Amino acid sequence: MDANQLLELVKRYQESKAFITNEETAKLALVVPFIRLLGYDPGFPREVRLEYAADFVQGDGKKLPDRMDFAIFDQTGAKPLIVIETKPLGTDLKSRAQQLARYLSQLPELHFGIITDGCHYLFFGDLENPNVMDPEPFFTFSLEDTKSDWAKVAKFLSKFSRESFNATTLITDAENSRYRQSMIDKLSAVLKAPGENEGFLKWLTEDIYKGKRTTAVMERLGEVAKEAIEPTLLRVMGDDFLNKLKERIQRLNEGTEPSVALDAPNVVKADSARPFDTEPRLPGDEKARATIDTTEEELAFFNVVRDICGKNGHSAEDILYRDTSSYFNVSFKKPTKWFVRFFGNGKRKSIATWVPVEEAKALATGFEVEAAPAAFGLSRVYIETIPQVWALKALIARSLELSLTGKDEVSAEPAEPKPPLKVVSSL
Repeated sequence: MDANQLLELVKRYQESKAFITNEETAKLALVVPFIRLLGYDPGFPREVRLEYAADFVQGDGKKLPDRMDFAIFDQTGAKPLIVIETKPLGTDLKSRAQQLARYLSQLPELHFGIITDGCHYLFFGDLENPNVMDPEPFFTFSLEDTKSDWAKVAKFLSKFSRESFNATTLITDAENSRYRQSMIDKLSAVLKAPGENEGFLKWLTEDIYKGKRTTAVMERLGEVAKEAIEPTLLRVMGDDFLNKLKERIQRLNEGTEPSVALDAPNVVKADSARPFDTEPRLPGDEKARATIDTTEEELAFFNVVRDICGKNGHSAEDILYRDTSSYFNVSFKKPTKWFVRFFGNGKRKSIATWVPVEEAKALATGFEVEAAPAAFGLSRVYIETIPQVWALKALIARSLELSLTGKDEVSAEPAEPKPPLKVVSSL
C-alpha cells in the first residue's frame, strides 16, 4: 500500500459519503476497497469471510452465537488475523467496540480488531493482557482528516497487509504506536502549561533554581518555563525539523509522496487562484516562465506567521500561502488578501507589510525598516533568519489587522499581469 492508493480511497469517500445511508452501503463502498488495499481478496473465503460466526460461552455456560462483518485469515485459512466490524457512517465507534472485545477474549490466536464506519478506523489490540482488549485503540485514522500524513498512515497500514502481516512484530509496533501517542499527548499538555505539571517543573528547574520552592516561587518558575518553550521549539525546528521538512519536499518533487492532499488546509487551489489578476508580473516572457521552487525556508516562514496569527485568535485554516517567482505571499482566507510577503531570493532577506513606515519602525525596534516599493506594500523590514520573525509578531498582527479592517484599496494592487503560480499543499 502507498499513499496514492489511500488518497484514492479518500477520493472515493468524498464522492460517495452523501449516498452512504446505511451500514451495508458503507461496507460495499468503503470497507471492501480498504480490505483490498491491504492485499486480501474479499471474494476468496479462505482469506476473507463475511458474517463470520463464532460461539461464545456466557457466564452461565450457555453458548451465544455472534457474528463479525469480516474476518481475515492467514494464507492457510486456519488462523484468524484480524476481525472487522462495520457500523453506519457517523456512529460513535468507541462506544460500540465491545463486540471486538468478545472475539479477542474467545479466540486465543486473534490479537487485532478494527471497528469502522467506512470513514473512521479504530484499531484495537490485546497489548496489555493477552486476549483482553485494551480500552483504547492503538491506532486510528480518518478519511476526512485533511491534515493526515498519508505516507505515514500507508506505511503503518502496510504492516497489516497480506504479504507483511506478522503478529509478533505487529504487537511490538502497536505498543510503540500507543506509547508514542501517549508521549505526544503528555508532552503537548506539558508544553502548553508547564506550570500546571509539578513533576515536570521540578525536573526542568532542579539544576537551575536552588532556593526554597514556595508556592509563589513555583508560580514564577512556571511562567518562566512557559516563556522558554517557544525559543526551545524554534531551536529544534532550526535543526532536525527543517532537515526533515527538506527531505519531505524532496520526496514531493520526486513524486514518491502525493503532492496535493484533497481539501487540505492552508492551500490555494487552482480554481480559486485562476480568477485573480492582481499580482505584479516580472517583465519579459522568460522571467514570467521562471520556475517556482518553494523552499524549506519559505515554509518555515509560513509556519511562524501562521502560529503568530493563531496566538492572536485566528484559525490556522484561514492562513494561506502562495508562492510566486519573486516573493512568497501569506494571506487571510483569500489569495489576494495578503498581509505579509517574504523576499528570500535576494542578497538580503526581507518582509513587506501593510503597516505604514513610521508605525512599522515603532513595532520593529532593532530592525532596519524602510518604505517598500509601491507594488509590494507600505513597509519593508530586513531580517537575517526566520526565527527573527517571532520578534516581529506585533508588526505581523498589525498588518493582518489593517488588511482586514482597511478599505478595499488596502488590498488592491497594480492591475498588471501576474507571474506563474505553483499550487502547493501544506505539509
